Order: sequence, then C-alpha cells, then structure tokens
Amino acid sequence: MNAKGIKHFYIPEEQSIYLLSHTDAKKLKDWLALCTEQLSALGYRDIHLIGKGAYGFAFAGVDRQQQHRVFKFTRITLPASIQDRLEEEAFMQSLVDHPLVPKVIDFHQKGRQSILMMERAPGLDLEQVSLREGALHPRLVVKIAVQLGKILLDLRHHTHQGQLRPIVHGDIKPSNLVWDEVNERIALIDWGSSVFAQLDEHLQPVQNNVLDLMSGDLQQTNARLGDVYFIGDAQLNGALSSPRFDEQGLASTLYALASGQSARFARQVIPPSSLG
Repeated sequence: MNAKGIKHFYIPEEQSIYLLSHTDAKKLKDWLALCTEQLSALGYRDIHLIGKGAYGFAFAGVDRQQQHRVFKFTRITLPASIQDRLEEEAFMQSLVDHPLVPKVIDFHQKGRQSILMMERAPGLDLEQVSLREGALHPRLVVKIAVQLGKILLDLRHHTHQGQLRPIVHGDIKPSNLVWDEVNERIALIDWGSSVFAQLDEHLQPVQNNVLDLMSGDLQQTNARLGDVYFIGDAQLNGALSSPRFDEQGLASTLYALASGQSARFARQVIPPSSLG
C-alpha cells in the first residue's frame, strides 16, 4: 500500500462484525440476543438495538407503564477504567435537572456488566434529520439554538453541594441532539464526555478556595475528547475545561445544520453569513 492508501483505510461500523472470527461474531450476536431476552424477562417490550459504539451498546424498550426507556450497556471486554465511565456518565447526567435532558432512572452494575437506564427522548437525532432534509430552514436552526442555549445557561449556573460547579457536556453535535419534530423540541443526550468545568465562562478558575487553586486540579485538563468534527480548537488542544467548550460545540452544530454539512470544517468556504 502506498502512504495515501493506508491513511484512508476505513471499515463501516455495520460491516465490522464480518471481520470477527465466526466464533466471536456468534458470541456478539448471542450477547445481543441475550440482552433482548433478559430485558423482556424484566417486563420490558419492543426491545431493539438503537446504537453501538466503541464503548458499548444502547437498546430501547417500553416499560409496564408504557414509558419509553433507553438501556446503555458497556462492552465487558473493555478495561475496568473504561467501563467505569458509564457510572461517571450516569452520575453527571443525574445532576442535570432540565426538561430538555432525559432523566436517569437507574444505574446497575453486576459483575463486570454495567447498565444505565434513562428516559428516551422522542424523535430522531439531528444528524439523521439533516441527512434526510438537507440544510435546515433558518427558523428551525434559530429554534434549536435558543433551546440549546437555555440548556447551556443552566449548566453554566449549576451548583453542587452548595457551591457553583458548572458542568461541561463536552460532545455537542447533531447526533447527540434528538429532535421531536411534532413539538419542535430538542433533547441533549450522551453525557459520556461530561465533566465539572475547571474554568467559568470568563475563563476564571471555578474554585474559590486558595487551597483548591494551589492543588493540581488546574495543572492539566480534566476534559474528555468529543467528536473532532464538532469540538472547538480549545478542547481539541487540551485546554482547561470551561463552558466555552460547549459554546464552540453549539456553534459547530448550528453551522452544520444550517449548511447541510457533516462537520464544521467548511465554514471558510461556505461562511455562516451566507446561510440566511
């Protein structure tokens, strides 16, 4: 292979199962079937796989009260430090009390298997909507901006145990925004990259205590890497976490939706000022 060829090597997620050995592929399919079977045995119905990624799988189902739920499972083959992230995600998401953020219902860990159960937001994610509709009408883009802006203001003023502790979502992008087109409402999902902000919106340290400032907390970022197609340069370059990260993710997301692009990178070719 020449140098260019190896750089562009890519296998779609949907086809990667075929690169597993026959035994491993069967184990994966059996595990997915087992998850469906176990959730059905607990009284949930209409169980189906709605997503999968490097860290785990997500299923949807309906409970006995006819409420729609999402179940996130970690891949048990991952190191414990990676699997612990689902518990951290459950903790951070449970701190956010906002009508546009699905509520955490339960987190359970049995052996090496972690399961997070939460409300399911109605609708399709905005990446799917964008692929189907193309560039969104400016009226909808503004409506999405206002709703997401209200969430970010809430996160900016979040308090924990009586102290100001802003929260950074860390991975705002179209696929993490579920769009209910009937009510024209968004829901911000996937809190796996969220952390407590180290700096406030003015880029000043959040801690007020001198001893906190002298600790190592501000010597390196606690931020996690979001989707590089949407996070801003500050987060990409390892800056200390702040509400600015999510503002940059918001700007990239709005640009992508308004321009019909799948990333922020064409903004100098198709400037935002040309989008209406």
